[in-house]
Amino acid sequence: MASFLSLKKNYDSFIAAVLGFMAILLFTHYGGIGISPDSIMYTSVARNMNAGKWLLGYDNKPMVLFPVLYPVFLGVIMFITRLDVIAFAPSLNGLLFAGVLYLSGCIMQRFTTTSRLYKAFVLLIIIVCPCLTDVYSMLWSETLFIFWVILFIIFMLRYLQKSTLKNLLLIGCIAALSCITRYAGVTLIGTGGLLIVCFSALTWKNRIFHLVLFGYASISLLAINLIRNQYTTGMLTGVRQKGIVSLHDNIQYFGNVLSDWLPFASLTRPFSFSLGLIFLLGALITFIYRVKKQKDYKSFENITTTFFLVFGWFMVISATVSRYEPINARLLSPLFISFLFFCTQSIPRIVKFINNKIFKICFVLVMVSLAAVLLFQHYAIDTITYKSEAEGGIGGYTEDDWKQSQTLHYLQKDSSFFNPVIPVFSNANHAVYFYTGQSVFSLPERVHTNKVISLNATPTFKLIWFNTEENADLLTLNELKKNKSMIPIKTFNDGSLFLCTNDTSLLHKKF
Repeated sequence: MASFLSLKKNYDSFIAAVLGFMAILLFTHYGGIGISPDSIMYTSVARNMNAGKWLLGYDNKPMVLFPVLYPVFLGVIMFITRLDVIAFAPSLNGLLFAGVLYLSGCIMQRFTTTSRLYKAFVLLIIIVCPCLTDVYSMLWSETLFIFWVILFIIFMLRYLQKSTLKNLLLIGCIAALSCITRYAGVTLIGTGGLLIVCFSALTWKNRIFHLVLFGYASISLLAINLIRNQYTTGMLTGVRQKGIVSLHDNIQYFGNVLSDWLPFASLTRPFSFSLGLIFLLGALITFIYRVKKQKDYKSFENITTTFFLVFGWFMVISATVSRYEPINARLLSPLFISFLFFCTQSIPRIVKFINNKIFKICFVLVMVSLAAVLLFQHYAIDTITYKSEAEGGIGGYTEDDWKQSQTLHYLQKDSSFFNPVIPVFSNANHAVYFYTGQSVFSLPERVHTNKVISLNATPTFKLIWFNTEENADLLTLNELKKNKSMIPIKTFNDGSLFLCTNDTSLLHKKF
């Protein structure tokens, strides 16, 4: 391992890691780390941990919608540094991104055939990829999950080269940690299981034994997490809705993302479904070929291809079965580096194979031109993003619009609005917690009819309404007015405070 990580052999990886670290600090220097609703859940759990409240979110309820490791990870760093999560997050993300870059460079250094030029271009593409710079500019669990993916790939090769129980348990432990970072960590279990089953260097008896042992080790922490969820809330992973997007459309969304990761994205976008299907089937065919021939089976190229295969199919199938946001760059961010390796891994080999000097030079020039186009394409997006974020902050709750909110400023100064006797709801309860520290209820999504009925049955409640882009799933003001009298308490340029009631005696009372 010391030789694998050698700084002398990977000086270019170290340079890339430093550049990656600086890039994240640059993107977050104006308004700090980007904060989304997910980020607020992670932050609140980490803060509550340090306040002696174990795994409670901003709503003072046990966290079950997300696995436990990432907020625990933040909480431990918070305890060690005595700094708030928001303060150290940019540096933490920069270090994680630097680690991913360095390890990715070390992996390419051990490709079956490689070159410094190839490695330099791929590292540059990773650094400027908008998908990764966006993720590492936010307080999201993908930042840690991608690190586990890269680490798993490294130790998976070590296991294939030397199939000891120690190496087997090591990849099982990494997979287990990934599963309690993101539930999509089960793809590492699938990747490891598939590689073990198809590994002809082991007898079938040993394959089955190793598969069972790997399965128990890798699923252990997730099983504990799910048992804890079931015990505390009666749900394994929170409320999940059935999928409403077809497999065809999900493959198209998958292809949309892949087209953005390729040169000349505007030209490939119209063929996104075909593109997505070609890559999903291409990875499958490549894996089957390597299994049959057992050629390059014990290689980083094969492991990354297998992960691309498992993660890609997992995403399009799970998005069809279960409802969540449409497949996008964030959801597929753990796949980008494997996708890049899958697309480019044969280039150094082809260059070495071509004997004709003219053909070799022409091929190299074409590949360098395509890489340059992709770099320029991604850099142009990064430039636009940086300019926007330098003017108003990263999209989310640390944007200037939220920081300058009159509604939030009022609530920060007048905590009497949060009367414990009268429940308070909001269409942006995460923002309320983030800026005031007060826990309020979210307006229910209309598909959750039991919660809508419960809200309508509440005689009186207060409402914090922000004039932001409406969440199409939440109840609107017009829908609330059908069941409640809406008494304005305060009105601001960005929102309003209401008393929502069935008590007609309150209609003419001042608040």
